[in-house]
Amino acid sequence: MTPRFLHRVRTEIKSYSRPELLFILATMAVSFLITAEAGITRASANSVFLTAYSAKLFPTVWLASVPLNFIIVSFYNRFIHKFGCVKMMAISIGTAIMMNTISAFYLKTVPFLPFVLYLWKDIFIILMFQQLWSVIHATVNISKAKYLYGIVFGMGGLGSVFGSLFPSFLAVTLGTEKLLLTTLPFYVLVLVTYYIALWKREKIPGKQDIRATSMESTDILSGFKLIKQSRFLVFILAIVTFMQVSATILDFQFNTMLEKNFAVQDLRTQFLGRFFGIVNSINVLLQFVGSFILIRLVGLKWAHFSVPFYLSLNALSFLLFPSFNVMLVYFGSIKAMDYSIFGIIKEMLYIPLKVEEKFKAKAVIDVFAYRTSKAVASFVIIILQGISWVALSTLLSWSILTIFILWMTAVVSMFKYYYREVDNHYENLAASD
Repeated sequence: MTPRFLHRVRTEIKSYSRPELLFILATMAVSFLITAEAGITRASANSVFLTAYSAKLFPTVWLASVPLNFIIVSFYNRFIHKFGCVKMMAISIGTAIMMNTISAFYLKTVPFLPFVLYLWKDIFIILMFQQLWSVIHATVNISKAKYLYGIVFGMGGLGSVFGSLFPSFLAVTLGTEKLLLTTLPFYVLVLVTYYIALWKREKIPGKQDIRATSMESTDILSGFKLIKQSRFLVFILAIVTFMQVSATILDFQFNTMLEKNFAVQDLRTQFLGRFFGIVNSINVLLQFVGSFILIRLVGLKWAHFSVPFYLSLNALSFLLFPSFNVMLVYFGSIKAMDYSIFGIIKEMLYIPLKVEEKFKAKAVIDVFAYRTSKAVASFVIIILQGISWVALSTLLSWSILTIFILWMTAVVSMFKYYYREVDNHYENLAASD
């Protein structure tokens, strides 16, 4: 199957015009650079946060992410029409450079800075990918997405592996704080390659006109309105929420156990770099090969169903054998799924939608709801802490398993709306021709 897949990819690439090929290569480069930077910032921010506050404060920082998410998505939806894609990306990059530079020198002396850095790193990568994937969705047709999306995600996986090398080998030498300075070249390259992608996109025929998003100045409420009007978007919102709530609760369990096993900050940063290096290597395999094979074997619907089904098996394993080693497999599995198979098949759901839904409704789902789900998880953790601190891990594990069951149910219902959207998409294309 792999040789056949490679032959199909080569044949398809030969059919691309030069602007299409350069656009695809540029988006792959952007994906690589975003995740490479994230591999450095994530390990540093997590480790510094645990040193400053301990794992017990994670629910608090996740609750604090709600207003920050609201402000950032409101800003994005209101001003994307004025600034355009490149200027909006430049604003995002400039803010990130300022944040990481300040953090590199003042994390130890400014008490609230580890809290702010953790908040920022959590929303920044989602905001970056929102800006990348909205453009891709409006350019790539649905027939090419089955393998092309996996390749773009795979480049992101390679970037994650490359980025994880920095904390793996430099955290103890440079120190966790100064490690953040190594992200600056990545930011500059992201902006350059993103500009190239938008420049080459202008010469591609048959693309959606993303300038349609500039017809009306709106805030985050317009995105919610679009979601309210579409049952299909409601289901996308639901499955994204299920994934992120379960992943956040598991993140809390993982960090609680991590804090007990690695008390020294730089050694913890080093471990996180190596752990995520392994997880990201699995991501690459799933992104380049696994997602394509899965979709080809069972189709998009059952590919979606397989994600919560597989994770529910992991949840049962941890309930039976609640050790740190089992947690590493469990947490690594949900992270690998989130950034590979789930990410790819979730992005494919947006293809048949209207351009304003791909930019504004998607921003609400993939930026605001994606991170605000952490607040929902925080409430669950706080409530269960009040019920029983001693049995907290068991209660959280049963909660996650319940979420997986709800997720599987939602997938089954969602696809009757997906098929309607695909039919409408092709009808609109035929009418425009």
